This record gives sequence, structure tokens and C-alpha cells, in this order.
Amino acid sequence: MQTRNKNDLINIIKPFFDLNFFFIVIAIILFGLLILSSASIELSSKQFNGDPFYYLFRQVNYLLFSLFVCSFFLYISTERLKKNYFILLIFFLFTLLLVNLDIFTRKAGGSARWLSFSGLNIQPSEFFKLFYIVWLCAFLDYKKNSIRRLDIFIIPFIWFSISAVLLIQQPDFGSTAVLFFMTLLLLFIAKAKFIHILFSGLLGSLVGILILLMNPYMLARFNFFKPCENDGYQLCYSLMAIGSGGIFGKGLGASTSKLFFLPAAHTDFIFAVLAEELGIFGIILIISLFYLFIRKCFLIGDRAIRVGLIFQGYLAYGIGMFITMQVLLSMAVNLGMVPTKGLALPLFSYGGSNYLVSILSISIMFRIYRDVYKKSINSSIR
Repeated sequence: MQTRNKNDLINIIKPFFDLNFFFIVIAIILFGLLILSSASIELSSKQFNGDPFYYLFRQVNYLLFSLFVCSFFLYISTERLKKNYFILLIFFLFTLLLVNLDIFTRKAGGSARWLSFSGLNIQPSEFFKLFYIVWLCAFLDYKKNSIRRLDIFIIPFIWFSISAVLLIQQPDFGSTAVLFFMTLLLLFIAKAKFIHILFSGLLGSLVGILILLMNPYMLARFNFFKPCENDGYQLCYSLMAIGSGGIFGKGLGASTSKLFFLPAAHTDFIFAVLAEELGIFGIILIISLFYLFIRKCFLIGDRAIRVGLIFQGYLAYGIGMFITMQVLLSMAVNLGMVPTKGLALPLFSYGGSNYLVSILSISIMFRIYRDVYKKSINSSIR
């Protein structure tokens, strides 16, 4: 009887939520809050009159606000997103322009990436990355029969180039790199000509190298082979933290690098704190969780394409790669595999804009699942 009631409950929920995906997301969120609590406790106590959980409570508030805002997206059909794809691109491109106009701009860490309105700080580049992907997926759907033509193929790179100019001026080379690789990957999924993709990748890499050579501060960050020399103290302490964690870690809350040695321990270098406290097992756990996340996104994307929802399929693939790529790049920065840059670890690093965008991406995934389920009812795919 209990088994039957359980099956009935699952059947009721199934049209609205993928339960497996739901529990994966909940596990990532809770794990992220746990690590943030540990990574920020000392800094929070010092900055906010002995309150050790200020950053944790703020992050929980960001989570609740994100859930409230994104709950409305569950009622917005993905077809409506597709129809308004160009309006969304222009709007968020305009917000990038506002940052560069230096009217409402707030600077931090030598970069001007935030818009500030009455104490409310918003990072437009985080929102632009997501809605650029929405635009690109819609474009690839509308042009699916002509994407192999060169004149159609170059259109995404025209819009990417415009956004790249605005991002690099902030400067935000990390977001520019994410958008570039996302463009190449989605064009590959859309079955554009491989020779076009290869040439674009090589050309983009050459342009990236030229930008680095023209900006000494960027070039200086490539000194990660000798991280403890010159200005590489961030990476130096990050590597020491990760190395000291060993296999089993020092134990949750036992990190010493977060005691004002490792800068940005609760934001850009939170992965180093995780590795120090939980060791290789903690690293395996976070990699496993995000592997399950991207795998589920790809399964939903594949099913969407099979039932004829091309835009939804591309977007599911895009969101999976978008979140996971940021995770891998954040880990690579902490490990010294790529130059140090301000790139958050999604759902782990402290910050409102990245958290809201991550939850919004997940909300869109749930809506894609729902639309695919509805379509599959009248299909042979069940």
C-alpha cells in the first residue's frame, strides 16, 4: 500500500519536476552553503563585530530571493523566451554598456563590473552570459537549416565581438573566455561546419593572445609557474591550502589558509578552502555532483531534440555547459592551471548576482523539462 502511494505521488510530481535533478540541485546548494559557512566564518567575525555567520545569512537571503524571483520563470513557457530572444540580448547588452559609461558603476579589486543603485549592487556580465546563451540557442534553432553557410555562421561572432569589447573594458577577460567557448560548443552541437568552427577557434585564440600582449596586467597573471614570486601570493596560498589538505583533509572548519592568509577565501578561492578541509574526497564529491548535473542537463537536452524542441534542447545543453564550465575554470584558477581571474564557483562562492543567475538557469532547466514532458505525451518517447 505504501509503495502504491509512493508511486502515485511520484506520478503526480513527474509532469512538473524531474526528482533526480531536483535532489542533485538541492545537494549542490546545501554543500555550497556548508563550505561558504566554513570559508567565511573568520572574515565575517572580523568585519562584522563578531558575527561569524554574516556572509552565510546573506547568502541564504540571496537564495530565498532567487527562489522567489525564479519561481515566476516556471510559469513562463520556453517558447516565450525563444520569441523574445533578441530583446533580451539587446537589454542585457545595454546593461554592459552602462557599466562602461561609468555612471552607476561601482569598482572593486581594480575592476568596474557592478552597477550600484541605492546600495543594491548588480553584476550585469553574469546576467548577460546567460541571456547571450538564450539568444544563441534561439538563433541556432531559427537558422538550423542554413547554419552551415558562412554568412549565417559569422553572425554569432559579430554579437560576441561587440560584447567582448564591452567586457574587456571592465576588464572581465574570464567572462569573455566563457562566452567564446560557449559559442564554439553550441555551434558544434548545431552541426555547423567543423572547418568554420576550427578557423574561428584559432582566430579567436590569436586575438586573445594579442589582447594579453597589449595588457601587461593580464600578461603578469601568466606567472603561475612561479606562483610565490612577484604578485602571485593569491595562487601561492591557494596551492599551499590545497596541498595541505591531502587525501582526507584537515576537517570541516579546520582550514588555516582562511585565517586572513588566502585572499577572497569566500569568493574566488573557496575551492581551495574546500580542498584543504575535505581533501581529495571533497574534490571528488564536488566533481561528482556537477558531473551528475551536466549529465542530467544533457539527457533533458537530448530528449528535447528528439521530440522536436530544438531550442529547448540547445538551451539545456548550453545551461549544463555554462554552469560546469564556470566550475572547471574556477577550479583551474585555484589549481594554477590558468591565470588568476575573478570567476565565481557557482552556488558556492559568496555573491548575489552569480547566485541569482545560477538559480535562474536551473529554473529554466525545470521549465524545459516540463515543456519536453508535455510534448512527449503525444510522442513515442516516454
